[in-house]
Order: sequence, then structure tokens, then C-alpha cells
Amino acid sequence: MLGVRIDRTRCIGAGTCIHIAPTAFDWLPGDHGKVAVADLDSVEEELVREAVLACPTQAITVEVTTELLPWQLRQRTQATRRVVKTFMFTDIVGSTNLLEVLGDEAWQVLLHWHDETLRSLFAAFEGDEVIDTGDGFFVGFESPDAALACAVAIQRGLLEHRQKNGFAPQVRIGVHASGAIQVGRNFRGMGVHEAARIAAIAEGGQILASLGTSAGGRYPAGEPRTVALKGITEPMEIVEILWR
Repeated sequence: MLGVRIDRTRCIGAGTCIHIAPTAFDWLPGDHGKVAVADLDSVEEELVREAVLACPTQAITVEVTTELLPWQLRQRTQATRRVVKTFMFTDIVGSTNLLEVLGDEAWQVLLHWHDETLRSLFAAFEGDEVIDTGDGFFVGFESPDAALACAVAIQRGLLEHRQKNGFAPQVRIGVHASGAIQVGRNFRGMGVHEAARIAAIAEGGQILASLGTSAGGRYPAGEPRTVALKGITEPMEIVEILWR
């Protein structure tokens, strides 16, 4: 018998599990920043496992009444190490509304163009894609400069496409340098949560970064402001990167 447990202190509301298995997982009633179990029996077990593995903060774990499954054993043998990375989260603003207006087929064409465009820029600035969140990405960079340069290139590229072709989706970006625990290709820790929450308060076309991440960078920034990030006790100083 397969079951799952959600650690909501780790859940950052990325929604990856819902994107992969929308009938098995859903938003927690009254809180679209947290995930809840809906109906695991509505999908095959392999799809549940895929959704669990895709969680960027590994907030979901599988519980079985018998022996461990092979994919769980593989996770247990993965080496962990402490690293310092710069994390970036991107997200298409209003993606559900776009899907409703465009329809499934046109949305898939747009999403494919968006994904390929951003992935080419991640590669150009040596960013490592950690996870595709459905309508955005979680990416790790070796330095704040590389992450911010990539973020600026993304926004400028989208603006140029918008001006030439009439439309490109509005994307919000959050960037945060922090220590974290690396597990295989994934990362865990408060820094990941903070980066995701910074991205979540950005508006379309904005790049928000923690103050320390932007310090000494080559791109001008707005005045620092102190914000309360959802689910995080300590407020944080952030700035808007002025990329235009």
C-alpha cells in the first residue's frame, strides 16, 4: 500500500507535484502556498513517485507498509554535501489564465518556446537546472554575478521578443545566494525556501534579489526594502534589479 507524507515546513508551494499528478495532489484549502494530498488512487504509483522526486525541497516522502522501493533505496545512497550556491526561481505570471485563453495546444507551443529560450540562457551562464516546475524553473549558479546576468538576459530577451513579435509571457524571477545541502542534483535548506519566496513576491518582468546577493554587482538596484516572506519568521532585505 502506497502513501505519502507532506512536510509543510519544507513545502514552498512550487506546485510541481500538482503539475505532474493534478488529481493526486492539490493546494491545501485556503492556502495556495502549500500542497495537500487529494486522491493517490486516481493515478498510477509510478506517477506518484515521479511527483515526489520532482519536489524541489523534497517535502514529500513515500510511506509503504512493506519493503522500501528501489527508487527510495537509490535516494538513500546519494551523497550529501554542504555547498554555497546562488539559487534562481522563475515563474510565468498568470499561467493558468494564459492556458484558459490559449487552449491546450497553443499553450504547449508557447510553453515549449519559453522553456527552450530560458534553458539556452541557463546554459550560456553556466546555470544548472535543478527542476522544471511546470511553468518555470529552479536553477543553481556558481556565483551571484552569473545568476543576475542570466536573469537580466532573460528579461531583456523576453522584452525584445515582445517588441518584435507582439507577445511574450511575463516572467518573474527571484535570486538568492545561500548555503544549502546538495543531494544528488537537488538542493535542500532554508536558502532554497527563501529564494522561492523572493520569486513569489515579484511581479511580471521583475527581478528581485536578496540584498547580499546584489551587493557589488554590475547591475543597478532599487532601494532596499524589508519584506516578510511567507512561512519564514525573519524578515529579509531585498532589492529590485533595474535591468531595463
